[in-house]
Amino acid sequence: MNPASELRLRDIATSAVLTVVPDLPLRNAIQLFVDAQVSCLVVTEGGDRPVGIITERDLLRLVCAGYAEDKPVRSVMSAPLLTVREDMDFSSAQALLANRAVRHLVLVDDTGRLRGVASETDFRRHIGHDLFKAIHCLGAVMDPSPDMLPPEHPLARALEIMASTRRDHLVIGRDGRAEGILTERDVPRLMARQVSPERLTIGDVMSRPLYTVGPDITVAEAARRMGEAGLRHLVVLDAAGQMLAVISQHRMLERLGVVMMEESRSRLENTLDVVLETTGVGTWEYDHRDDMLSRSRGLAQVLGLAGSEIHEPLEQALLRLDPAVRGRVGQAFRGTLAGSEAHFAVDYQARGGDGQLRWLSVRGRVVERDDAGLPLRSAGVAVDIDAQKASEAALRKSEARFRQLTESLPLPISLLDAQGRVVFMNQQFTTTFGYSMAEAPDLDSWWALAYPDPAYRAGVREAWNEAVRTAIATDCVIRPGEYRIRCKDGGVRIIEISGVALGDHLLATFSDVTEHREQQQLLEFSNSVLRRISLGAPLIEILEDCCRQIEARDASIRCTALVVDKEGHLLRHGAGHAMPPGLRSALDTQASFPGSAEARQIDLPAGPDSAPAACWTFPVVSREGPLLGLFALCRQNAAPPLETPLRRYVDAAVALAAVALERAGRENELRQTHQGLERAEERLHTQLDELRRWQQVMLGREGRVLELKREINALHARLGEPPRYPSVSTAGDLP
Repeated sequence: MNPASELRLRDIATSAVLTVVPDLPLRNAIQLFVDAQVSCLVVTEGGDRPVGIITERDLLRLVCAGYAEDKPVRSVMSAPLLTVREDMDFSSAQALLANRAVRHLVLVDDTGRLRGVASETDFRRHIGHDLFKAIHCLGAVMDPSPDMLPPEHPLARALEIMASTRRDHLVIGRDGRAEGILTERDVPRLMARQVSPERLTIGDVMSRPLYTVGPDITVAEAARRMGEAGLRHLVVLDAAGQMLAVISQHRMLERLGVVMMEESRSRLENTLDVVLETTGVGTWEYDHRDDMLSRSRGLAQVLGLAGSEIHEPLEQALLRLDPAVRGRVGQAFRGTLAGSEAHFAVDYQARGGDGQLRWLSVRGRVVERDDAGLPLRSAGVAVDIDAQKASEAALRKSEARFRQLTESLPLPISLLDAQGRVVFMNQQFTTTFGYSMAEAPDLDSWWALAYPDPAYRAGVREAWNEAVRTAIATDCVIRPGEYRIRCKDGGVRIIEISGVALGDHLLATFSDVTEHREQQQLLEFSNSVLRRISLGAPLIEILEDCCRQIEARDASIRCTALVVDKEGHLLRHGAGHAMPPGLRSALDTQASFPGSAEARQIDLPAGPDSAPAACWTFPVVSREGPLLGLFALCRQNAAPPLETPLRRYVDAAVALAAVALERAGRENELRQTHQGLERAEERLHTQLDELRRWQQVMLGREGRVLELKREINALHARLGEPPRYPSVSTAGDLP
């Protein structure tokens, strides 16, 4: 069970609230009271927006005044509705119940949607029985009932008594002996049965048997028994069985609230005394008639004063102050307090018993006046703020040191408040971007200056806001993000922006990664071209890629690549844009350049159909020195110098083109050599074929000679003569 000090209404309330719509007939609402055994129904619109409530007390009022069952709920509900937030604490909620004389609190969230209902029964159930031990006297929670009504008393009259006296119960009996009880909980049941109060007595409808207790029971035990039996009333009987009083749940909670308030006030007073003594806060009194200043023991301890110095004339006390402030402090005590405002606040240094000056913050006002309105006695507090003053001085020194550090940082930084206003901007920020704090006083101004393109600006705003939300929700670190920022001089720089959330302020840091990204892009460009060269891509594709990469860096540039012909005398179009005739004629002379020719600028006059142009030529030279080609960049109407990033791309393209042209030259030489070898191989194959034919002829003749020799040897053999050609064997050759 949670302590009462920690409970909130969300812990106490019933979330499964029984609700009805405003147009529901009253008879249906009454039946819901009986079937669900609830003490109230919340009337809602739109499903979850409460607009009213019907309680058992409302039904009692309707029974006495008369009602029609077919009337809609909206005509009888209590409205406007008292609603509270679900995070209200237990003590405040209980005080609200008592002050408004209600027994139910309807809980809503920030949007006004229903979140639960807290009744007195919910309060009693959640605070636990032990808490009622704070109520020592049972009589404090007894509800003295009027004289018991006899069972034959008319029901209609009994209900009128309950409604007019705002009582939630009546005890029925005679001669001091209670026989039954009628409570507000019985009213819905009577209405559902459609009984006629005028025709019944209270004895016909009373609840019995009674749950009774003795007068020696404790309040905590009474609360426990109420909870076990599910009751809101207990009848107290003496030893002879005579009714003494009724213990009601409402009275118990009402008394508990008073006891808790008294205990809280007592704890607060004790805590205040301890705080004043342990935190260096003292009190004082000033007697205007005697001009005497009296200090508390705590204040005397702060100043290190002896017991005899606790009470002394104000003039003597002023001698402990610096002469420069004595007049101001004396006027505060004697003049300000005697004036119409009758209160003052002043900070000053006072010298204590140890001779050391200490800062005090003194507050005071008049607490007693005479019949003429003149001040008689004033009182106030004196707070030891010596440590605070020392901290403030150290903080000022630290702030000055921090400001000097941030001003000297080589990194641009900016501090923003919760409204997006620029609180601080160091000098490096202005140096990097060109904008001063007056030109960019807030985020909106900065976004308009740094991101002139509306579409890109919207994307930057969304990305930054999301980064800030994530930082606040996690570790307060704003993750780095890259943005293209337009500087005051018109240049665009790639900036990595990060930062940290400092309470409701944001410290943003700006890191210029333009050079790094350009080097990275240049490296990617070089690797891409080298990869194409290694894969044997056609030369014209490689040169075309170089031209496109150069033009991508500056939209006003048109680039072309020219290569030297086989004879090394003429420049031929290789890739990129076709050159204007005037530029082409001027470039024809480049073929006569020596291998060490340097880049140069050619200014072309305006022709009849063209604007003046400026052209820069960059020779592509092999490692051995001969000129391989040229890159030519042309810009119309203006001739500003080429920017450094663009010049880096041109230099890289020139070096890569030299590699590609040399590789193409070597491949061409290898191709020609290969073709020569192929022709030589063809001639060799022809000669071999001729030799094979000659060999076959010669082999045929040799076979015929051998055959003739064999025939001659065979003839000599038939003649009985030895063979003419012994080297030729005839074995196996004769038929």
